[in-house]
Amino acid sequence: MRKYLISLLFLTAVATGQAQSGYCLSFADYQSNTWHTVENLQLEYRSGNKSLWNGGATYKPVTGDAKTEKVLKKEARLILHHDSLFINCRNLSYQKTRFGNWYAPTCVFDRDYLMFVALSLKAIKQTRNSSMAFGIIGGAIAAANHQDDYQCYVFYPSSETVKPVDQEMMESLLENHPEMREAYDKTDKKKKYAPEVVIPILQQLGLIDESPYSQIRQNQ
Repeated sequence: MRKYLISLLFLTAVATGQAQSGYCLSFADYQSNTWHTVENLQLEYRSGNKSLWNGGATYKPVTGDAKTEKVLKKEARLILHHDSLFINCRNLSYQKTRFGNWYAPTCVFDRDYLMFVALSLKAIKQTRNSSMAFGIIGGAIAAANHQDDYQCYVFYPSSETVKPVDQEMMESLLENHPEMREAYDKTDKKKKYAPEVVIPILQQLGLIDESPYSQIRQNQ
């Protein structure tokens, strides 16, 4: 499944130039292209098993500087790294289900929103329920069973809300595209909202911005 996360990251590649790593403290900063630069940033990939225990977020920022890492964990909202965008899941939730304390790969969706990829709500909930009912061993078994179960979500900055890509959303997006709708309806029910299905459709519809980012401007 990691290859599908990587495929989403490629969508954010800048056509020319090599951007520095940086972060935004708000979505208003992002919209105005106001970034704080970060030195020696690495984003450590967390396996599905480890991500489930933390709510589903997949990437942990590491810089070697404790103060900077605290800002990235608790205050930053977006990170731009190697021309790929990541959203901080710390304050993101859907129906009281949190996505964790780290970052998920994201891209601009329909100009005004952000789409990110994280472990599915079903995977997160079942792991937590198993952990509560059967302890660490039960939670570990559930996590192992769902570590490749990813889903697409849309974040709405104006209302600070998250909505999973679901049947209702896909029907709306494909309403005027009967051939694509027919092909989508034939998709395996278990895969209908998976990144490997959703992302190509959004690309065909022109709803994912493939090159929205200019180089980071150092905040003076």
